[in-house]
Amino acid sequence: MDEKNTVRAVAFDYKAILSAPGHAHRGIADLLKWLDDRHVAWVLLTNDPMDAEAELAAAGLPAPALHLSRDDIPDKAKRGNGAWLEAAAERLGLRKNQLILVGTSQYDWYTGIHAGVVHVHARWAGRLGKPITSLISDEPADVIELLEYFLLHEPSWAFRLDDEDRAFAIRSMLPFNARFPRGGGRTFTIKDIFTYDKTVKVGSQDARDVLMLGLLSAAYLDGTLPGQSYFCVYPSSTPAKGSPQLAGFLERAKVMTGSSYKEDLLERVAQAPDTSLERYKRSIGQSTGRDISIAAQARTVRVSPNYRTKITGKTVIVFDDFTTEGKSLEWARTLLSEAGAARVIALTIGKYPSRHTAYRLRPGVTIDPFTTNDLTVADFLTTTGPGGAEEGPAPSMTAAMNHFAAAAAAEDQPAAEPAPAPAPQNSREARLRPPAGQLSAMTDYKNARQRHLADMLTHIQQQVYPLAWRGEYLVPAGQSTTTALWWIALPGQDEHWYDTREAERLVSGICRAVGIIWEPVAPPGGATQLAEALARMEQRRHA
Repeated sequence: MDEKNTVRAVAFDYKAILSAPGHAHRGIADLLKWLDDRHVAWVLLTNDPMDAEAELAAAGLPAPALHLSRDDIPDKAKRGNGAWLEAAAERLGLRKNQLILVGTSQYDWYTGIHAGVVHVHARWAGRLGKPITSLISDEPADVIELLEYFLLHEPSWAFRLDDEDRAFAIRSMLPFNARFPRGGGRTFTIKDIFTYDKTVKVGSQDARDVLMLGLLSAAYLDGTLPGQSYFCVYPSSTPAKGSPQLAGFLERAKVMTGSSYKEDLLERVAQAPDTSLERYKRSIGQSTGRDISIAAQARTVRVSPNYRTKITGKTVIVFDDFTTEGKSLEWARTLLSEAGAARVIALTIGKYPSRHTAYRLRPGVTIDPFTTNDLTVADFLTTTGPGGAEEGPAPSMTAAMNHFAAAAAAEDQPAAEPAPAPAPQNSREARLRPPAGQLSAMTDYKNARQRHLADMLTHIQQQVYPLAWRGEYLVPAGQSTTTALWWIALPGQDEHWYDTREAERLVSGICRAVGIIWEPVAPPGGATQLAEALARMEQRRHA
């Protein structure tokens, strides 16, 4: 393997590849070929030893670059231990941040967390027994999308600083005025989102989430997103208010590599001037004379006393929307270092072109990081560092935005279902084939209720009961509907179209029969409407 700073191998849990012995999940063969075409290796993880090459060949799949079972792991560690991915990286001659893990259970999630490796949950392979916070792929093609637009590009930065003497690093992704397409000939800037708090959609995606995923992915590949670290956001100028655009994403992405998001780690305890506004006023000759130096940060920002004994030896990653000269980031470094952090990494979405200034406390000046400190500029030694802002990953982020906009436009156009391969008359394959129709635009299961039902149908089909169903909504030939329709066939019974309420009743009955506790998500309108719908369905079946 080469030493590119990109993902060079994907580790898969066995169940993410095969739905049953000799049967690959739909789309897996395409994913593995796509990886091979790009010289990305794949690794198979199984609890028990097996002839992986023969079993995969029976499903029409190639052999993996590496197969690991529990016997290959030091001390035969169970799944959930980071040693699995450490062993994979060592055998392939890779760094751990050149791997990602595609798993199917919470144990795979723990494996990624403990190894500091990005984990992706393969929802196509089954539901989870407990909720997790992870990147989610609904189908194998989503893994391709994640790799192509976020993890197969060499990380590039608008601005970077590595100060090993102070155990401090800064990575800023884009210039402050970066502009991107959002579809339909419209564009947006990163300031629209992170300065003006606008919600910008690119197709069905939140542009904030796309940008933040780009930032975290680049930091992961760059080695500046170590596992088991603390995430926090540098507070805004208003007490008890952070950046909702940053925090909203980090709350969900905190465990991308097993880190913890600490919303209250850095606290603004007194109002401070809005530095962006003050700089703008000065630029047009309307200066208010308010202090926007690092001393203003010292008088208003502290480390929460709740973390007095928790930071020692930790890597702390501080997120901010933009950096100009670095006063906020430098004060965050000073506070966290004084509180015992081993290393501080600052990640920002944007960088203004001003030169960065490094700040050190003068000899003899001491602070208490867990309270505010009445300092002046004279209490710091300063060194002017690099400045400017390069293009960063603007081209690859533009490609990602165009992709999401185009994908959403394509979903608005119903596509004809491909003609199925011929099957012998009266065979099981023929009987379980859905009638001709069109793919519905609702294929992504964006509704939480539909997702809940789809997860359990997948679990029943693969683990419990040999029903057959299609993982997409199909519109019967000659019908036009925006209602979700589910084509389900039970063993020995004719196929049947079900609306969502009917499908929920069917699944509930199967779950009761096999001893699974499952309840459908209550539909809009409440239990009365559900009961009435079920009664109508029962009358129709007895008619």
